[in-house]
Amino acid sequence: ITVVTDGKGTFTIDNHKQDLRQNLVFFSSPGQIRKWDTVQTPKGYVLIFEEEFLCSFFNDDQFIKQLAYFNLLNTPPVLELIPDDFLKVSSLLHDINTEILSFKNNDKHILRALLYQTLIFLNRKYVSAYPQSVKKKFNRYIEHFTQLVETNFRQERGVEYYSQRLHITSGHLNSIVKEHLGTGAKRYILNRTILEAKKLLLYTEMSIELIADYLNYENTTYFNKVFREHTNVTPLNFRKQTNP
Repeated sequence: ITVVTDGKGTFTIDNHKQDLRQNLVFFSSPGQIRKWDTVQTPKGYVLIFEEEFLCSFFNDDQFIKQLAYFNLLNTPPVLELIPDDFLKVSSLLHDINTEILSFKNNDKHILRALLYQTLIFLNRKYVSAYPQSVKKKFNRYIEHFTQLVETNFRQERGVEYYSQRLHITSGHLNSIVKEHLGTGAKRYILNRTILEAKKLLLYTEMSIELIADYLNYENTTYFNKVFREHTNVTPLNFRKQTNP
């Protein structure tokens, strides 16, 4: 979680680019690409924590997964707070920093409590700003499906592969994915593939041919076709537009 108190420039998480200003809070997860474009280092806080630090204490392995800003689909990874709310978050992060500086290994409870309070407060504000981000009740198939996609999307893009791994029918899988994630199973897999393609186009010098091969498309022509159908722009033009 990145909280900007002062700074100019832009901050990009994957393919979401945001102009910096005060009162912004950014959210990113493992595997996402973060890129700063600033003349001077912005001021603020960066809160980095491991999921296990909270979940083992509260005996709730779903806590982080239920936070709206860490499970983004159609909402941005940034939240703009009103001044009073931003002041409260800044105060909580200041207290966390103070606790870390005086931290004793045998007393983690205060630090966990402050972190928990910060995460819950931000989640309430995020859900208020983006009501469509509210997750439906946890479904064990959805968690397993998203994990399988994250591991296998380069090699397996057919819904049948994932339904077989989950021991349910393709129709049932598609229904619950649409209910919980707001899109069909096939589209979810494709979205993850295109996101990876965008990352490679933005942050590497890999050729279009190499990217197509890396993502296991049968040829570059087909990769170009799929990418253009999904984004309305060719991979080459996407790279040129985002890296002028």
